[in-house]
Amino acid sequence: MSRFGKPLFFLCLVFVLGSGIVWGFQKVDAYLTPSTLNKEKFKVGEAHIAIPKIGVEASIVFVESTNSADFLEALKIGVAHYPSALPGQKGASIILGHSAPPGWLGNLYDGVFSDLKDLEIGDVISVSVDGKAYTYRVSAKSFLERGQDIPERLTQSDTSRLLLLSCWPPGINNKRIMIQAEKI
Repeated sequence: MSRFGKPLFFLCLVFVLGSGIVWGFQKVDAYLTPSTLNKEKFKVGEAHIAIPKIGVEASIVFVESTNSADFLEALKIGVAHYPSALPGQKGASIILGHSAPPGWLGNLYDGVFSDLKDLEIGDVISVSVDGKAYTYRVSAKSFLERGQDIPERLTQSDTSRLLLLSCWPPGINNKRIMIQAEKI
C-alpha cells in the first residue's frame, strides 16, 4: 500500500545536550492522525486518486466554494477538488494537494503532492468517483507564478482533462507546479 494509505510511525532521536550525550527515542505519530471534516460544507462521497509512480493514494474532497479557508480544511483529509468539471466529464477537473519539504512532520496529507515533479509524460493517474473509474495519462508538466491563473486553453476542453496543482518548491508558496493529464 502507498505511503499515504496506511499509518506509519517514526522515531526521533533526542539531541545531544551540552557536554553530555542523551540518547532516547520518541514516537511521533501526530501527523498521521487524520483530521475530521465539517461534512456540511463539502460534498464528500466515494472519490479517490491514485498515482502509482509516486505512491499517492488519497481521498478527493469536493469543495463547493472558492473560499481559501474551506480548501485548507479539506486538504487536511486528502486532496481538494476545486469547483470545475468533475473527473470523467468534458473540461478540466482541477485537484489541489499540499506539498511539504522532506522530513516534514505535519498532517498525513501535508505532503501528498510533494513528488509531482517526478511525474513524466506517459505516467498514469487513476481517479474513481462514485464507483466509476477513470484513467488519465500525463501529457505536460509546467510551473505557474504565484497568483497566476491557469491558462484558459487548459480549462476549456472538449475532452476530459485532469490538472493537479501544488506549491513549488515543496512546502514553499512561491510558485505552483501543474501536471496536466488527458483521459484515456
